Amino acid sequence: MSKLTRSVLVDIELRLKNAGVPSPRFDAESLVAFSLGIERNRIGLVKDIEDDQYREIEKLVEKRVRRIPLQHILGEQGFRRLVLNVGPGVFIPRPETELLVESTVRYLKDKNQDRNIVVDLCSGSGAIALALASEVGNSDVYAVEKTPEAFQYLTKNLANNEELLSKANSKFIAINADIEEPIIDLENLKFKVDALVSNPPYIPNKMIPREPEVKDHEPEMALFGGRDGLDLVRVVIKIAQDLLKPGGFIAIEHADVQGSNVEETGVPYLLLESKAFTKVEDRRDLNGLPRYTVGIKI
Repeated sequence: MSKLTRSVLVDIELRLKNAGVPSPRFDAESLVAFSLGIERNRIGLVKDIEDDQYREIEKLVEKRVRRIPLQHILGEQGFRRLVLNVGPGVFIPRPETELLVESTVRYLKDKNQDRNIVVDLCSGSGAIALALASEVGNSDVYAVEKTPEAFQYLTKNLANNEELLSKANSKFIAINADIEEPIIDLENLKFKVDALVSNPPYIPNKMIPREPEVKDHEPEMALFGGRDGLDLVRVVIKIAQDLLKPGGFIAIEHADVQGSNVEETGVPYLLLESKAFTKVEDRRDLNGLPRYTVGIKI
């Protein structure tokens, strides 16, 4: 016996809302669409859901009620023009990071060079690096990721987007390495890099994320950055000093409390303190919160 799609969606939305899921309607539609094998915006064209389909939908809903991330259930996450494979062991790309990419794209396109060299540190799924390589043509993009779990997703996403990169005439170099150790693959890039970007771990060790999706399912190595959260940010800045050419661009994502240019816990402060960057500017995310810092190598 079939069920009305509209009734199923209302029921799922209510259950997700009661479970504390922040976007219950979107998630309900996404889960139903995924189970039916259709785009979310086409759900309105489906009048009824058959019993066997409903049983499969229920399995997905039960996972989401337990606050397993929607992206882990679906196995993917949209990021700018890309659809990326994600799952346990890799940080799920956020919409806020798309703004960091946008700033970098604009910088590189404004330079209008024949060829660009870009480095992405703590690359995770490869979201930033792949977006830059596909949107800014004629680029050599180096993506550095430490953990084997995340690196598997990075290489899978690279394989899935090879045609896109080929059309952009971009070269993508995936490097499985720890940025706190010398990286052989970057040694010949000293003072040659046009843009260095990073979304490193930046949560202070003592802070526990509130959302179960983050606290229980995101890899700790992608979240925590030492006592003040800035241990790896300092490493990123040091590497940028060594690799960026004069006039090169740096962009680092950070927590909304790390945007100060006068306090030691601010990323702008650290860039200015290095005395290696000018035009240091902190920029805000879609909610108006401090989210990433940019600067130009002196």
